[in-house]
Amino acid sequence: MKAHWKRIAQFAVAALVVMLCGSIGMGIGVANWLRKDLPSPANLQTIAPPVKTLVYDRNDKLVHEFFKENRSLVPLREIPKPLVQAILAIEDRRFYTHWGIDPIRLVRALITDIIARRPEQGGSTITQQLARNLFLTHEKTFTRKLKEMVLAIRIEQTYTKDEILQMYFNQIYFGEGAYGVDAAAKVFFGKRVQELQLSECALLAGLPRNPRDYSPRRDPDRALRRRNLVLSQMLATRFLTRAQYEAASEEPLGVTKTRYNAQEAPYFMEMVRQYIDERYGSNQLYEGGLRIDTTIDIDLQHAAEEALESRLTALEQRNLYKKTRASLAKAGGGSARDRNQTEYLQGAVVSLEPGTGQILALIGGRDFNDSNFNRAVQAARQPGSAFKPFIYTAAIDNGFSPTDIILDTPISFRAGNGEDWSPQNYDKKFRGPVTLRNALAHSVNIPAAKLLQKLGTSVVTSYAKRMGIKSRLTPDLSLALGTSEVNLLELTSSYSVFADQGVRVNPYYIVRVADKNGKVLEQSRTSAEEVLSPETALTMTSMMKSVFETGTAAPARALGFTAPAAGKTGTTDDYTDAWFVGFVPGTVTGVWVGFDRKQKIGPRMTGAAAALPIWVDVMIAATSGHPAQDFPVPSGVESRLICTETGLLANPGCPSTEIELFREGSEPTGYCNVHTGTAKPAPEARDFHETDTEAPPEERLRL
Repeated sequence: MKAHWKRIAQFAVAALVVMLCGSIGMGIGVANWLRKDLPSPANLQTIAPPVKTLVYDRNDKLVHEFFKENRSLVPLREIPKPLVQAILAIEDRRFYTHWGIDPIRLVRALITDIIARRPEQGGSTITQQLARNLFLTHEKTFTRKLKEMVLAIRIEQTYTKDEILQMYFNQIYFGEGAYGVDAAAKVFFGKRVQELQLSECALLAGLPRNPRDYSPRRDPDRALRRRNLVLSQMLATRFLTRAQYEAASEEPLGVTKTRYNAQEAPYFMEMVRQYIDERYGSNQLYEGGLRIDTTIDIDLQHAAEEALESRLTALEQRNLYKKTRASLAKAGGGSARDRNQTEYLQGAVVSLEPGTGQILALIGGRDFNDSNFNRAVQAARQPGSAFKPFIYTAAIDNGFSPTDIILDTPISFRAGNGEDWSPQNYDKKFRGPVTLRNALAHSVNIPAAKLLQKLGTSVVTSYAKRMGIKSRLTPDLSLALGTSEVNLLELTSSYSVFADQGVRVNPYYIVRVADKNGKVLEQSRTSAEEVLSPETALTMTSMMKSVFETGTAAPARALGFTAPAAGKTGTTDDYTDAWFVGFVPGTVTGVWVGFDRKQKIGPRMTGAAAALPIWVDVMIAATSGHPAQDFPVPSGVESRLICTETGLLANPGCPSTEIELFREGSEPTGYCNVHTGTAKPAPEARDFHETDTEAPPEERLRL
């Protein structure tokens, strides 16, 4: 009998050995079959998820992100310990003891799947989840599950536990476009992952299992229950004390009402996007994790955006337009017919730092989503009288002085087609003898036209070009009225020559580009060239200061801007374009207002009425916190007390006098011969026009 049972036992053992060997052989065979379609260990060594590109302003503030997957990589040491514990408690509490697969959890999941006759229960460890996210699909099949298990084992053989955790935290999806814990912290709480509190960590830890259903914005009640489940699991695994658990469970969700969205300054950032895409390619831009340091001052940008929108809204209300931005949006018709034009009033703003050429703020329109046409750079419009400083610069640089007198009287110029052209002043009045300073300050057209004829259009256009105007300038006398189209950026940049004592610095907007490892790929270099003498630049600055003191920009003082400043208004004859470009020693800002389709802005909508208030708001923000500074006076500039009526040296009888600046050698030597108590001859004036002489061919007006 004993021999009988002995033979049975031997047979059973042999059968078990055969079954075990068969199972092992089958397992090896299945594993080898699965390995054919799985990535090699070499691929596991080079896991590199897409990383978003970050854009920073000049003060190191994050202002924009470019990405296909919203992800920022963070090392494990920077991830809060409560977040690590929360993930382990809810997803894989035996993570540090298993070898990629948790047998206990796997058996439980298999039993559930067998009962359901399909894959139902998760049972995946953190390593399995990482394998699935990196290399596999999310379909619920046994084959995918087997592949996931094989991959998990191979990952565990290749990486340490902490390395696996770090990859997991940077790879896993949390919902609402957030890949990785840092992106999730920003999307749901508007903060970096290092700043998360315990209850916030628990909420994030509960999301990866089902980001859509547990979304705190989609279903706050369900998200709260899920968060508290995570906290209870942390208590069960002794990561929390009872007091910590109870306190965290009472916390509100704390999710921000709107998604974190670092998408600032859209027109500026579109320039950045186009440049990086062209130079480095779209893969680097959206997946390469670049760091781009830019010139923008985001605080000034915000102030400029607020100034533009509030002032244009006020203009719409004042002029009672039938189509305003607000009314079109309310009616559902806010989108442009094409991406270049809108039906409502538009505007653009550019602010630069004169000494460096850095673009501090740039607005290309009121709504980038409605129209991505960049009116600061792409729109070519007539600058009106904002072109006149180039004429006066050429005059000052060629021997004229601010006190020279020119006759503001009716005039006709013979055009190339034989017809006459008679320019008119804005107010239809004639002032008689006026100094160059007053003619510029009050934007009088006829003296500008006479100066242009005397100097020659080729001379004036050469000055405009060397100062930064790149657009084509039509060489005829209508240049005096600013009829050749330019864009706001080039006009604003050219004015920075005055503020920088005659030095032109090309504007730029990207300071540095570095790869995800911190290696600098590109570093900007300032390109500077002296195009005017410091004496000419300061003389012109002094003349344009009169625009604020007594001229067309005098309303700026009533609007609250009191710092020393210089600038020029610009208005086209039909009120389709309104400009103001002005500067202080550290900032130059240009503003344009108009419609895309070149229709009339409104009655008397001059540069002073439509553009200057926006400029004032921007420059108040730009100079806030900085003491007011006047423009430095270089050597080679002389000051004299002159009679404002005659432009000569003042004597005690002159009723109106002022200190005037002159390039050395151009100052007057004679005293006023009008206010002497004797006979009062008319002051000498320069009148360059000869009615019986045709202008040279290059001066002929092309009508």
